[in-house]
Amino acid sequence: MDILLSVFLMGLLGGVHCLGMCGGVVAMLTASLDSDVKSNPKKVALFHLNYNIGRILSYILMGIVFGLLGAILTQTLQMNLVDKSLRIFSGVLMVMVGLYIGGWSSGIQILEKIGAKFWAILQPLSKRFLPVKNLKGAFFIGLLWGGIPCGLVYGALSFAIMSGSAADGALIMLAFGLGTLPSLLLMASLSTQLTRFVQKPFVRKLSGLLIIGLGMAALWMPINSMINGKPHGHNNTQQHKMQLDMPVKTPHGSRKFPKPTDFDYLT
Repeated sequence: MDILLSVFLMGLLGGVHCLGMCGGVVAMLTASLDSDVKSNPKKVALFHLNYNIGRILSYILMGIVFGLLGAILTQTLQMNLVDKSLRIFSGVLMVMVGLYIGGWSSGIQILEKIGAKFWAILQPLSKRFLPVKNLKGAFFIGLLWGGIPCGLVYGALSFAIMSGSAADGALIMLAFGLGTLPSLLLMASLSTQLTRFVQKPFVRKLSGLLIIGLGMAALWMPINSMINGKPHGHNNTQQHKMQLDMPVKTPHGSRKFPKPTDFDYLT
């Protein structure tokens, strides 16, 4: 399955986790608005839109950083080994997220505890923009909001680092952020009704199972590659090109290069 679609679905299905974790944040931000703003649903919606634009932008920035980190790793270490290792790590993290959302395991919280140290640095900055008085303040609060420790975000970032590209890392985190957007925007307008629904055990378990399924699908490619001993992705293409560039011996002892095929011209 395409990585962008996978992380989008992870964000969408992980909305039950977002509602539980960020519900207090949304309620606090709504309560801090001026009374004239709170009395106007359109103004409230505009503020929440700016919160989420800032939040998604923070994800994109993190995607750029982690994508660059992945590029450094793949350039300095054995490409094929790093690629498979990162793919397996991403799949395992997605399974852990699914187990956490379904209520079967809290192992992903280990990463959230590590992320809490980073959040301790960012949190004091949010006081400069609270209470939120204008749309600019809402945007910057959203930008900081993206730093709240969240296993779901870390699962998406593992795919960003796996991409080995700043641009691809940014796109991956954009897709993830867009996946989380519906639940958080709905929360702003249907907070009580939506929270009651997603707190139902069958909703959380169903979402968890679907995310686990995505994680297992992500694990299949690298594991199958190792079992069969076949390289995948661009490494396979590079190997084919190297073989094309190597001369072969003829029966008379001379050397000639293999005749390129249509595939070679395409690649």
